[in-house]
Amino acid sequence: MHRLRHALAVGALAFAILILAAPAQAFTGTAEGRVFDPNPVAALQDETLTDQKDADYSALQPAYRLVMLTNLDDSGNLRGDYADVCGNKSCAESDDGTFLFGRDHTWFEQVMGYYALTQAQLYIQSLGFTDVNNEPQTFRADQFGGDNSFYDPKKDTITVGKGGVDDGEDIEVIWHEYGHAIQDDQVPGFGVTHDANSIGEGFGDYWAYTMSVPTSGGFEPGCIADWDSVSYTVGDPIHCLRRVDLDLTVDDMDGRIHHDGQVWSRALFDIHQTLGRETADRIILQAQFDFGRDPSFEEAALATVAAAEGLEGHGAAIKVENAFEDRGIL
Repeated sequence: MHRLRHALAVGALAFAILILAAPAQAFTGTAEGRVFDPNPVAALQDETLTDQKDADYSALQPAYRLVMLTNLDDSGNLRGDYADVCGNKSCAESDDGTFLFGRDHTWFEQVMGYYALTQAQLYIQSLGFTDVNNEPQTFRADQFGGDNSFYDPKKDTITVGKGGVDDGEDIEVIWHEYGHAIQDDQVPGFGVTHDANSIGEGFGDYWAYTMSVPTSGGFEPGCIADWDSVSYTVGDPIHCLRRVDLDLTVDDMDGRIHHDGQVWSRALFDIHQTLGRETADRIILQAQFDFGRDPSFEEAALATVAAAEGLEGHGAAIKVENAFEDRGIL
């Protein structure tokens, strides 16, 4: 199937100089990190949490998780096979194999970025793909003051803003932006027309959803970026940037790509619910190789149905087709 893997002698003085010149690293490949996964609101199932000006206050402490940061190089920084977060003026470093910071430390978002991007790529490869953004993805934290994050295809860089809750503290924001990097890698220059850009936003939201399923504990799974959004949804009982489970169809589209992308993400959400996470994600990723730069909703949906037919057979293809029909896309 296209793109898918059916996957000796030295003097005492010279020796002393060599030791002094060697990097003082006590680890290679793996280190320990401290992160939110996916975010404090979901982890603690608490919609009352607030930013409090980046304070590392006591109610947030149970939300932290100790994780393994894998695939690191031997630089002592957060650089590795699938992520490079070291374009920052102050780059997180360690000489003992630990990156254990709180949210009030400027390096915390760098740890979040490295962990999020590496986990996403490891999951993609577990599905059998070895050529879907298989590279050190560049990530920038604390360099943009706005309450926004973005992927820049010209620089192949993800930048997360620090307005309100720092965007890099919510792993679903990072995974959304990685969704754009995935599509740009699969189809360089993806996102020309309104439909294509809406598909991009919808896929980014869906990617944040599917990546957070294993760690969200089933709390508001359709809600994306419940932690980041506490800064701009004050007074709302549920804090969401967007949702992937809204009952929207093409008749509800209003010309805004982030809103209209929720029609696409709902179709992908339904495929996920019907076929299961790994099967759905394998089909969705496979289909995107055949989207072209500017697919309509219908064209992208037909490519996804064809991918389901090729990978899982006619029964799966019918279920995928039904999901798009329910949204008015087919």
